[in-house]
Amino acid sequence: MKIILFFFLILGLSLHSCDDSVKEFGDKSLASELKIVSITDSVGEYNYNFTNPDPVDTTYIYYYLERDTIFKPDGTVDDIAIDTVYYEGKTAKLYKVDLILLPSYKNRLYIEIASNARWEAPPIPFASIPATWIKNDRISGVGDAIIDYDVSPRHPNPDIEVDVRRRVVTQYITTRDSTIMYELNFQQKATTED
Repeated sequence: MKIILFFFLILGLSLHSCDDSVKEFGDKSLASELKIVSITDSVGEYNYNFTNPDPVDTTYIYYYLERDTIFKPDGTVDDIAIDTVYYEGKTAKLYKVDLILLPSYKNRLYIEIASNARWEAPPIPFASIPATWIKNDRISGVGDAIIDYDVSPRHPNPDIEVDVRRRVVTQYITTRDSTIMYELNFQQKATTED
């Protein structure tokens, strides 16, 4: 009896799933949008003055190789001419945000983005850099989101002063089709600056 009920359950599920059509996410005819809404930190009183900069239009240049083989009368190859043909592709917008100077204490940084597309924010640290002072945990998504960064303190001992700033780290946030890209540069203050 249990086997017959199980059979009818499977049959009912398969018939139900056949009726549903496959639906794709979003409207692919819309142009991609991506905007940084705000930049704040976990302390709450430090809201970074941020304005969306004017974009720099860039056009992707693509190329392909065109080969032409010239044969001798006896059928052997005389020469192979290879020409590189360049052509323009889609136009992209690059937004360069002013340097974001972070305080020297341990902290979490939040970047709120608004988007109608798939987007990516490559992880910090990058594979070529073994360790760094800032790390992000969310590296891709769809639509509106908040990207969370962990900012490590200048020194675990609060009595030690470090009088140099940490090096600049660059983060790119881009739509999946690469038509909109934000370039953000982070630097951390020295303990003597706070």
